[in-house]
Amino acid sequence: MQAISIDVTCPDPATAHEIADALLGQNLAACCRIGAPIESRFHWNGAIERAVEVPLAIKTRAELFDRVADVVRELHPYEMPAILGTPLRADAATLRWIADACIASP
Repeated sequence: MQAISIDVTCPDPATAHEIADALLGQNLAACCRIGAPIESRFHWNGAIERAVEVPLAIKTRAELFDRVADVVRELHPYEMPAILGTPLRADAATLRWIADACIASP
């Protein structure tokens, strides 16, 4: 089983909580970490933009990436939220925990 961390920035804590609760409730995530607000600067529609955002990190199985991304897009207010997955290297106990917690079938 390959584990990944999926990073998403949200416009506010309420959105991050809603997405995290939905993913945990559907057994699509083992853990969701909601961070303190950050300042983001990015290119969008031909301009450089700034926004205060809330980072959300989601630990899950790699094969659930597309289902997690679907839930994020469904609940996220941005026209195009950036959904970035990174493979995780973890000890056997952590990988077992992620596998057991993410029982949604692919």
